[in-house]
Amino acid sequence: MTSFTEKSDYPLSFQESDPDKEFVEKLFEEFERTGAPDTLEQLASVLVFEDLEMDEADELFYQAMEEEDEEMQLRLLTNLLAEYPDHFEARFQSLLLRSTEFSADYLKELQDFYQVALTEWKKADYESWYSLEARSSLTVITFVTETYLQEGLVGLAGQVVDFVRSKIAVDDRFPPGFVYLMLSVYNALYKTEEITDFYEEQIGQEWQDDGVIVHMLIATILIGDMDAAKELFRYLANVNKEALQVFDNPHWVQLLDIANEVSTYRPNSAASLQIALHPLQAFLVTKPFVIHQMVALAEEYQDSLPDSPRKRLEFFNSPCMKGIQIDKGRYLCDAGIMSK
Repeated sequence: MTSFTEKSDYPLSFQESDPDKEFVEKLFEEFERTGAPDTLEQLASVLVFEDLEMDEADELFYQAMEEEDEEMQLRLLTNLLAEYPDHFEARFQSLLLRSTEFSADYLKELQDFYQVALTEWKKADYESWYSLEARSSLTVITFVTETYLQEGLVGLAGQVVDFVRSKIAVDDRFPPGFVYLMLSVYNALYKTEEITDFYEEQIGQEWQDDGVIVHMLIATILIGDMDAAKELFRYLANVNKEALQVFDNPHWVQLLDIANEVSTYRPNSAASLQIALHPLQAFLVTKPFVIHQMVALAEEYQDSLPDSPRKRLEFFNSPCMKGIQIDKGRYLCDAGIMSK
């Protein structure tokens, strides 16, 4: 889900009597987690979104962002940066718009801006996503990590996620999508121990996240521990009832692109697993063993169910079903009767 602050068109301003900062951040957290209208109303009652008196650079930036045509938007941002080269938001938006034009020069620009974002995050005392002051920096850091991973610069991505993890505890709030990005980087680097540590920390927090479980499952297959992989698949299927429909297809890796089409996030769904693994897609395409084993695990788990398609077919073809119509046999199976 897009964060509440990312949806707003103008900077936040508090009313004359500033509300408690911690209370406001808790409201933001609650709204991002639930999307509840009453929480939004509470936020509206303590925050005012209005046109503030801005300096010339900010006015030029918002004019650029209101432009729908991306080429025109980039041209306006380029003009802005020619006069105000240190404008944080303009630099970030310019990098976003040019992300498909990755080159050595773009990499240098990205690395320089990453250092700027780190400096800004340090000024915010390395606070987590709960802190409004840290969100701009963390958004940039997440983008840098994703770009490194997409371009195959996995070592650089690993350096970023190690640093972020050293500053944000597992029971705190990572930026949206960063956990799956981090685990994808660790899997691409074969850092099974790092994934295991995070997975066990999650279990210790009594936090069941299907995306974390599936990354742990992939890591287990990569080290060839198929007994542990079977147990993890059963655990995943118990947490997410739609796991079977994701992995019982030999083309499941190609179908991870569906994550780009999801407009709303639903936990423990087919889409939630595809979103969790999408950052790892380019890596998985090169790992046929992992692809085949996930399908085999799904099929084996499905066959272990009392009402599996294979067991139904065997029951329909058994001598005791001779002369009984298919629909009647289906009623028996639905009632849990699948043997003489």
